Amino acid sequence: MKSKLFGGILLVAGTSIGGAMLGLPIATAKGGIFNSSLLFVVCWLLMTFTALLTLEVNLCFPKNSNIISMVKATIGKRGALFCGTIYLFFLYALVSAYIAGGQDVLRGLLANFGLEIPLWLCGLIFVFIFGPVVAAGIKHVDIFNRVLMILKLGALFLLMSLIAKHVDVNNYQSGSINLLLPSFTVAITSFGFSIIVPSLRNYLNDNVKQLRQAILIGSLLPLACYVAWDAVIFGSIPLGGEFGLARLTDINQPVTGLIESIVYYIPTEKIILLAKFFTSICVLTAFACVSLGLSDYLADGLNIDNKKSSRVWLTIATFVPPLLIVMFYPKAFILLLSVAGVLCVLLQALLPTVMAWQCRYVQKNQMNYQVVGGKATLSLAIVTSLIVILVSLINLF
Repeated sequence: MKSKLFGGILLVAGTSIGGAMLGLPIATAKGGIFNSSLLFVVCWLLMTFTALLTLEVNLCFPKNSNIISMVKATIGKRGALFCGTIYLFFLYALVSAYIAGGQDVLRGLLANFGLEIPLWLCGLIFVFIFGPVVAAGIKHVDIFNRVLMILKLGALFLLMSLIAKHVDVNNYQSGSINLLLPSFTVAITSFGFSIIVPSLRNYLNDNVKQLRQAILIGSLLPLACYVAWDAVIFGSIPLGGEFGLARLTDINQPVTGLIESIVYYIPTEKIILLAKFFTSICVLTAFACVSLGLSDYLADGLNIDNKKSSRVWLTIATFVPPLLIVMFYPKAFILLLSVAGVLCVLLQALLPTVMAWQCRYVQKNQMNYQVVGGKATLSLAIVTSLIVILVSLINLF
Protein backbone atom coordinates (compact mmCIF):
# COMPACT_ATOMS: atom_id res chain seq x y z
CA MET A 1 0.00 0.00 0.00
CA LYS A 2 1.36 3.41 -0.99
CA SER A 3 2.55 5.59 1.86
CA LYS A 4 0.18 8.50 1.17
CA LEU A 5 -2.82 6.19 0.81
CA PHE A 6 -1.92 4.52 4.11
CA GLY A 7 -1.62 7.95 5.70
CA GLY A 8 -4.98 8.99 4.22
CA ILE A 9 -6.70 5.89 5.63
CA LEU A 10 -5.27 6.60 9.06
CA LEU A 11 -6.29 10.26 8.86
CA VAL A 12 -9.91 9.21 8.22
CA ALA A 13 -9.78 6.59 10.98
CA GLY A 14 -7.96 8.96 13.32
CA THR A 15 -10.61 11.65 12.87
CA SER A 16 -13.23 9.12 13.97
CA ILE A 17 -11.49 6.95 16.57
CA GLY A 18 -10.80 9.42 19.32
CA GLY A 19 -12.60 11.13 22.15
CA ALA A 20 -15.96 10.02 20.78
CA MET A 21 -14.89 6.39 21.12
CA LEU A 22 -14.35 6.88 24.84
CA GLY A 23 -17.85 8.35 25.05
CA LEU A 24 -19.57 5.53 23.16
CA PRO A 25 -19.76 2.92 25.97
CA ILE A 26 -21.01 5.70 28.25
CA ALA A 27 -23.65 6.97 25.81
CA THR A 28 -24.86 3.61 24.43
CA ALA A 29 -24.68 1.43 27.57
CA LYS A 30 -28.43 1.59 28.26
CA GLY A 31 -29.20 0.40 24.74
CA GLY A 32 -27.36 -2.92 24.97
CA ILE A 33 -24.83 -4.53 22.66
CA PHE A 34 -27.10 -5.67 19.81
CA ASN A 35 -28.97 -2.37 19.49
CA SER A 36 -25.80 -0.28 19.73
CA SER A 37 -24.07 -2.40 17.07
CA LEU A 38 -27.06 -1.89 14.76
CA LEU A 39 -26.90 1.83 15.47
CA PHE A 40 -23.21 1.93 14.49
CA VAL A 41 -23.90 0.21 11.15
CA VAL A 42 -26.72 2.67 10.30
CA CYS A 43 -24.52 5.65 11.20
CA TRP A 44 -21.61 4.24 9.17
CA LEU A 45 -23.77 3.76 6.06
CA LEU A 46 -25.18 7.28 6.20
CA MET A 47 -21.96 9.10 7.06
CA THR A 48 -19.72 7.20 4.62
CA PHE A 49 -22.17 7.79 1.74
CA THR A 50 -22.37 11.52 2.51
CA ALA A 51 -18.57 11.74 2.95
CA LEU A 52 -18.24 10.42 -0.61
CA LEU A 53 -20.78 13.07 -1.68
CA THR A 54 -18.59 15.70 0.00
CA LEU A 55 -15.69 14.44 -2.09
CA GLU A 56 -17.84 14.52 -5.25
CA VAL A 57 -18.80 18.17 -4.68
CA ASN A 58 -15.30 19.21 -3.59
CA LEU A 59 -13.80 17.81 -6.80
CA CYS A 60 -16.04 20.14 -8.83
CA PHE A 61 -13.99 23.09 -7.54
CA PRO A 62 -10.30 24.07 -7.39
CA LYS A 63 -7.93 22.73 -4.77
CA ASN A 64 -8.02 24.33 -1.31
CA SER A 65 -11.79 24.78 -1.65
CA ASN A 66 -13.38 24.11 1.73
CA ILE A 67 -17.00 24.01 2.87
CA ILE A 68 -17.59 27.78 2.65
CA SER A 69 -16.48 27.92 -0.99
CA MET A 70 -18.51 24.80 -1.84
CA VAL A 71 -21.72 26.09 -0.23
CA LYS A 72 -21.33 29.54 -1.77
CA ALA A 73 -20.96 28.02 -5.25
CA THR A 74 -23.87 25.57 -4.91
CA ILE A 75 -26.43 27.23 -2.62
CA GLY A 76 -25.49 30.92 -2.76
CA LYS A 77 -24.05 33.61 -0.50
CA ARG A 78 -26.92 33.55 2.02
CA GLY A 79 -26.70 29.78 2.25
CA ALA A 80 -22.94 30.05 2.69
CA LEU A 81 -23.34 32.58 5.50
CA PHE A 82 -25.92 30.42 7.32
CA CYS A 83 -24.19 27.07 6.80
CA GLY A 84 -20.75 28.56 7.32
CA THR A 85 -21.74 29.94 10.73
CA ILE A 86 -23.30 26.63 11.83
CA TYR A 87 -20.30 24.68 10.52
CA LEU A 88 -17.99 26.89 12.53
CA PHE A 89 -20.02 26.20 15.70
CA PHE A 90 -19.92 22.48 14.88
CA LEU A 91 -16.14 22.38 14.52
CA TYR A 92 -15.65 24.46 17.66
CA ALA A 93 -17.99 22.10 19.56
CA LEU A 94 -15.96 19.08 18.41
CA VAL A 95 -12.58 20.60 19.24
CA SER A 96 -14.00 21.71 22.61
CA ALA A 97 -15.20 18.17 23.31
CA TYR A 98 -11.77 16.72 22.53
CA ILE A 99 -10.01 19.33 24.67
CA ALA A 100 -12.45 18.45 27.48
CA GLY A 101 -11.61 14.78 27.05
CA GLY A 102 -7.89 15.56 26.81
CA GLN A 103 -7.80 17.65 30.00
CA ASP A 104 -9.76 14.90 31.78
CA VAL A 105 -7.17 12.28 30.79
CA LEU A 106 -4.22 14.58 31.53
CA ARG A 107 -5.52 15.40 35.01
CA GLY A 108 -5.96 11.70 35.74
CA LEU A 109 -2.39 10.97 34.62
CA LEU A 110 -0.92 13.81 36.69
CA ALA A 111 -2.88 12.63 39.73
CA ASN A 112 -1.03 9.31 39.51
CA PHE A 113 2.19 11.24 40.13
CA GLY A 114 0.70 13.13 43.05
CA LEU A 115 0.12 16.35 41.09
CA GLU A 116 -3.27 17.97 41.68
CA ILE A 117 -3.82 20.93 39.36
CA PRO A 118 -7.05 22.66 38.25
CA LEU A 119 -8.97 21.05 35.37
CA TRP A 120 -8.87 24.25 33.28
CA LEU A 121 -5.07 24.38 33.56
CA CYS A 122 -4.89 20.80 32.24
CA GLY A 123 -6.82 21.96 29.17
CA LEU A 124 -4.39 24.83 28.65
CA ILE A 125 -1.38 22.52 28.97
CA PHE A 126 -2.98 20.01 26.59
CA VAL A 127 -3.45 22.62 23.85
CA PHE A 128 0.01 24.17 24.35
CA ILE A 129 1.66 20.76 23.95
CA PHE A 130 -0.32 19.40 20.97
CA GLY A 131 -1.66 22.56 19.27
CA PRO A 132 1.66 23.29 17.50
CA VAL A 133 1.40 19.96 15.64
CA VAL A 134 -1.82 21.20 14.02
CA ALA A 135 -0.33 24.62 13.34
CA ALA A 136 2.54 22.95 11.43
CA GLY A 137 0.11 21.60 8.78
CA ILE A 138 -1.21 18.32 7.37
CA LYS A 139 2.19 16.68 6.74
CA HIS A 140 3.09 16.96 10.41
CA VAL A 141 -0.40 15.90 11.48
CA ASP A 142 -0.07 12.86 9.19
CA ILE A 143 3.21 11.76 10.81
CA PHE A 144 1.85 12.45 14.30
CA ASN A 145 -1.37 10.59 13.48
CA ARG A 146 0.39 7.55 11.96
CA VAL A 147 2.52 6.98 15.03
CA LEU A 148 -0.37 7.41 17.45
CA MET A 149 -2.82 5.34 15.39
CA ILE A 150 -0.43 2.38 15.23
CA LEU A 151 0.17 2.63 19.00
CA LYS A 152 -3.52 3.16 19.70
CA LEU A 153 -4.81 0.30 17.57
CA GLY A 154 -2.17 -2.02 19.00
CA ALA A 155 -3.10 -1.02 22.56
CA LEU A 156 -6.82 -1.31 21.77
CA PHE A 157 -6.59 -4.83 20.36
CA LEU A 158 -4.40 -5.99 23.24
CA LEU A 159 -6.69 -4.33 25.79
CA MET A 160 -9.82 -5.87 24.25
CA SER A 161 -8.23 -9.33 24.15
CA LEU A 162 -7.36 -9.09 27.86
CA ILE A 163 -10.77 -7.70 28.89
CA ALA A 164 -12.59 -10.32 26.79
CA LYS A 165 -11.40 -13.00 29.23
CA HIS A 166 -13.52 -11.34 31.93
CA VAL A 167 -16.73 -10.98 29.88
CA ASP A 168 -19.92 -12.18 31.55
CA VAL A 169 -22.57 -12.91 28.89
CA ASN A 170 -25.31 -12.15 31.44
CA ASN A 171 -24.34 -8.47 31.16
CA TYR A 172 -25.48 -8.50 27.53
CA GLN A 173 -29.10 -9.11 28.56
CA SER A 174 -29.60 -5.53 29.75
CA GLY A 175 -30.51 -2.71 27.40
CA SER A 176 -33.45 -1.40 25.40
CA ILE A 177 -33.62 0.24 22.00
CA ASN A 178 -35.79 3.04 23.44
CA LEU A 179 -32.99 3.97 25.83
CA LEU A 180 -30.56 4.11 22.90
CA LEU A 181 -32.17 7.08 21.14
CA PRO A 182 -30.37 9.78 23.20
CA SER A 183 -27.03 8.30 22.11
CA PHE A 184 -27.78 8.75 18.39
CA THR A 185 -25.98 12.08 18.30
CA VAL A 186 -22.79 10.74 19.94
CA ALA A 187 -22.78 7.74 17.55
CA ILE A 188 -23.20 10.01 14.51
CA THR A 189 -20.34 12.21 15.69
CA SER A 190 -18.14 9.10 15.92
CA PHE A 191 -18.34 8.84 12.13
CA GLY A 192 -18.06 12.57 11.44
CA PHE A 193 -14.85 12.31 9.46
CA SER A 194 -15.91 14.14 6.29
CA ILE A 195 -14.52 17.40 7.73
CA ILE A 196 -11.11 16.05 6.74
CA VAL A 197 -12.12 15.36 3.10
CA PRO A 198 -11.06 18.76 1.61
CA SER A 199 -7.68 18.50 3.39
CA LEU A 200 -7.38 14.86 2.29
CA ARG A 201 -8.01 15.83 -1.32
CA ASN A 202 -5.05 18.23 -1.27
CA TYR A 203 -2.87 15.64 0.45
CA LEU A 204 -3.64 12.90 -2.13
CA ASN A 205 -3.34 15.30 -5.10
CA ASP A 206 -6.81 14.69 -6.59
CA ASN A 207 -6.20 10.93 -6.93
CA VAL A 208 -9.87 9.87 -6.95
CA LYS A 209 -9.16 6.15 -6.58
CA GLN A 210 -6.98 6.68 -3.51
CA LEU A 211 -9.45 9.17 -2.05
CA ARG A 212 -12.30 6.65 -2.33
CA GLN A 213 -10.15 3.90 -0.84
CA ALA A 214 -9.05 6.14 2.03
CA ILE A 215 -12.67 7.02 2.87
CA LEU A 216 -14.07 3.48 2.58
CA ILE A 217 -11.25 1.60 4.34
CA GLY A 218 -10.66 4.40 6.84
CA SER A 219 -14.36 4.41 7.85
CA LEU A 220 -14.58 0.61 8.20
CA LEU A 221 -11.81 0.60 10.82
CA PRO A 222 -13.84 2.72 13.29
CA LEU A 223 -16.98 0.62 12.70
CA ALA A 224 -15.14 -2.60 13.59
CA CYS A 225 -13.45 -0.98 16.59
CA TYR A 226 -16.68 0.52 17.98
CA VAL A 227 -18.60 -2.77 17.85
CA ALA A 228 -15.72 -4.72 19.44
CA TRP A 229 -15.05 -2.02 22.05
CA ASP A 230 -18.68 -1.87 23.19
CA ALA A 231 -18.84 -5.67 23.25
CA VAL A 232 -15.94 -6.10 25.68
CA ILE A 233 -16.91 -3.10 27.86
CA PHE A 234 -20.59 -4.10 28.13
CA GLY A 235 -19.63 -7.71 28.80
CA SER A 236 -17.16 -6.95 31.58
CA ILE A 237 -18.84 -3.97 33.31
CA PRO A 238 -22.50 -4.16 34.40
CA LEU A 239 -24.94 -1.34 33.73
CA GLY A 240 -25.89 -0.68 37.35
CA GLY A 241 -23.95 -0.47 40.59
CA GLU A 242 -21.51 1.96 42.16
CA PHE A 243 -18.99 1.47 39.34
CA GLY A 244 -21.53 0.57 36.63
CA LEU A 245 -21.76 2.27 33.24
CA ALA A 246 -25.05 4.08 33.95
CA ARG A 247 -23.41 6.41 36.48
CA LEU A 248 -20.86 7.79 34.00
CA THR A 249 -23.28 10.19 32.28
CA ASP A 250 -23.68 12.21 35.49
CA ILE A 251 -20.08 12.77 36.63
CA ASN A 252 -17.62 15.58 35.84
CA GLN A 253 -14.88 13.31 34.47
CA PRO A 254 -16.61 10.49 32.55
CA VAL A 255 -13.43 9.31 30.80
CA THR A 256 -11.62 8.93 34.11
CA GLY A 257 -14.77 7.27 35.45
CA LEU A 258 -14.67 4.70 32.65
CA ILE A 259 -11.07 3.83 33.55
CA GLU A 260 -12.10 3.50 37.20
CA SER A 261 -14.88 1.09 36.22
CA ILE A 262 -12.49 -1.03 34.15
CA VAL A 263 -9.97 -1.09 37.00
CA TYR A 264 -12.67 -1.95 39.57
CA TYR A 265 -14.09 -4.94 37.70
CA ILE A 266 -10.81 -6.15 36.15
CA PRO A 267 -8.08 -5.22 38.66
CA THR A 268 -5.09 -6.68 36.83
CA GLU A 269 -1.91 -4.66 36.40
CA LYS A 270 -1.62 -5.18 32.62
CA ILE A 271 -5.19 -4.01 31.99
CA ILE A 272 -4.78 -1.00 34.29
CA LEU A 273 -1.65 0.15 32.44
CA LEU A 274 -3.14 -0.51 28.99
CA ALA A 275 -6.40 1.27 29.85
CA LYS A 276 -4.52 4.35 31.01
CA PHE A 277 -2.20 4.26 27.99
CA PHE A 278 -5.08 3.79 25.52
CA THR A 279 -7.20 6.60 26.95
CA SER A 280 -4.12 8.84 27.16
CA ILE A 281 -3.61 8.77 23.38
CA CYS A 282 -7.20 8.13 22.27
CA VAL A 283 -8.24 11.77 22.25
CA LEU A 284 -5.07 12.97 20.53
CA THR A 285 -5.67 11.69 16.98
CA ALA A 286 -9.21 13.07 16.79
CA PHE A 287 -8.08 16.33 18.37
CA ALA A 288 -5.29 16.74 15.80
CA CYS A 289 -7.39 15.76 12.75
CA VAL A 290 -10.50 17.76 13.69
CA SER A 291 -8.41 20.79 14.66
CA LEU A 292 -6.70 20.54 11.26
CA GLY A 293 -10.13 20.55 9.60
CA LEU A 294 -11.11 23.62 11.64
CA SER A 295 -7.84 25.38 10.81
CA ASP A 296 -8.23 24.76 7.05
CA TYR A 297 -11.88 25.81 7.26
CA LEU A 298 -10.95 29.12 8.89
CA ALA A 299 -8.14 29.65 6.36
CA ASP A 300 -10.64 29.20 3.50
CA GLY A 301 -13.31 31.40 5.06
CA LEU A 302 -10.93 34.19 6.13
CA ASN A 303 -8.68 33.94 3.04
CA ILE A 304 -5.60 33.35 5.18
CA ASP A 305 -2.43 32.22 3.38
CA ASN A 306 0.26 29.89 4.70
CA LYS A 307 2.73 32.59 5.77
CA LYS A 308 4.10 32.16 9.29
CA SER A 309 2.66 35.47 10.50
CA SER A 310 -0.80 34.49 9.25
CA ARG A 311 -0.56 30.98 10.74
CA VAL A 312 -0.09 32.48 14.21
CA TRP A 313 -3.45 34.27 14.04
CA LEU A 314 -5.04 31.20 12.50
CA THR A 315 -3.78 29.06 15.39
CA ILE A 316 -5.19 31.55 17.91
CA ALA A 317 -8.57 31.52 16.14
CA THR A 318 -8.52 27.71 16.10
CA PHE A 319 -7.83 27.05 19.78
CA VAL A 320 -8.80 30.05 21.93
CA PRO A 321 -12.63 29.82 21.54
CA PRO A 322 -12.85 26.07 22.38
CA LEU A 323 -10.44 26.57 25.29
CA LEU A 324 -12.72 29.25 26.73
CA ILE A 325 -15.76 26.99 26.33
CA VAL A 326 -14.07 24.15 28.20
CA MET A 327 -12.76 26.44 30.95
CA PHE A 328 -16.23 27.80 31.74
CA TYR A 329 -18.03 24.47 31.29
CA PRO A 330 -15.78 21.58 32.40
CA LYS A 331 -18.59 18.96 32.11
CA ALA A 332 -18.61 19.60 28.37
CA PHE A 333 -17.47 16.22 27.03
CA ILE A 334 -20.71 14.24 26.50
CA LEU A 335 -22.91 17.34 26.08
CA LEU A 336 -20.68 18.82 23.36
CA LEU A 337 -20.53 15.47 21.57
CA SER A 338 -24.36 15.43 21.61
CA VAL A 339 -24.63 19.02 20.32
CA ALA A 340 -21.98 18.29 17.70
CA GLY A 341 -23.96 15.20 16.70
CA VAL A 342 -27.03 17.25 15.75
CA LEU A 343 -24.89 19.69 13.76
CA CYS A 344 -22.94 16.76 12.30
CA VAL A 345 -26.08 15.31 10.66
CA LEU A 346 -27.08 18.73 9.36
CA LEU A 347 -23.66 19.63 7.96
CA GLN A 348 -22.08 16.28 7.07
CA ALA A 349 -25.17 14.35 5.94
CA LEU A 350 -27.91 16.73 4.80
CA LEU A 351 -25.72 19.55 3.41
CA PRO A 352 -23.47 17.36 1.17
CA THR A 353 -26.58 15.68 -0.25
CA VAL A 354 -28.20 19.01 -1.10
CA MET A 355 -24.95 20.31 -2.63
CA ALA A 356 -24.56 17.14 -4.71
CA TRP A 357 -28.15 17.55 -5.97
CA GLN A 358 -27.39 21.15 -6.96
CA CYS A 359 -24.16 20.18 -8.75
CA ARG A 360 -25.71 17.24 -10.61
CA TYR A 361 -29.25 18.28 -11.50
CA VAL A 362 -29.53 22.08 -11.17
CA GLN A 363 -26.15 23.50 -12.19
CA LYS A 364 -25.20 20.38 -14.19
CA ASN A 365 -21.52 20.85 -13.43
CA GLN A 366 -18.77 18.85 -15.04
CA MET A 367 -18.28 15.99 -12.56
CA ASN A 368 -14.79 14.57 -12.05
CA TYR A 369 -16.28 11.88 -9.83
CA GLN A 370 -19.85 10.84 -9.05
CA VAL A 371 -21.08 8.60 -6.24
CA VAL A 372 -23.25 5.65 -7.26
CA GLY A 373 -26.97 6.42 -7.06
CA GLY A 374 -29.34 8.92 -8.63
CA LYS A 375 -32.20 11.13 -7.43
CA ALA A 376 -33.88 8.32 -5.47
CA THR A 377 -30.70 7.63 -3.47
CA LEU A 378 -30.11 11.31 -2.74
CA SER A 379 -33.77 11.74 -1.74
CA LEU A 380 -33.48 8.79 0.66
CA ALA A 381 -30.36 10.32 2.21
CA ILE A 382 -32.15 13.68 2.63
CA VAL A 383 -35.20 12.10 4.29
CA THR A 384 -33.02 9.95 6.56
CA SER A 385 -30.96 12.96 7.59
CA LEU A 386 -34.08 14.99 8.42
CA ILE A 387 -35.49 12.14 10.55
CA VAL A 388 -32.21 11.76 12.44
CA ILE A 389 -32.04 15.55 13.03
CA LEU A 390 -35.60 15.54 14.39
CA VAL A 391 -34.96 12.58 16.72
CA SER A 392 -31.66 14.11 17.88
CA LEU A 393 -33.27 17.49 18.65
CA ILE A 394 -36.09 15.84 20.60
CA ASN A 395 -33.60 13.89 22.71
CA LEU A 396 -31.25 16.85 23.16
CA PHE A 397 -33.90 19.22 24.47
